[in-house]
Amino acid sequence: MSNTTKAIRASLVDALQRATNGNLSAEDGRNIIGLANQISQSMGTEVKVMTTKLKMGHQVEKFGDLEVS
Repeated sequence: MSNTTKAIRASLVDALQRATNGNLSAEDGRNIIGLANQISQSMGTEVKVMTTKLKMGHQVEKFGDLEVS
């Protein structure tokens, strides 16, 4: 798995789908709520980074391709 925001979100979405399909325990299903929040937060953060880069005159990555260190 690469260290991009897209790859991280894909992993979180996979866990959410497993919970929705009943392939996770009830406790894990409750934890999925936190994962869904992380997806939303990561998207918001990525948009903020892209906006800042654009304001500074820098080129931005394609959405989902922001490197995470």
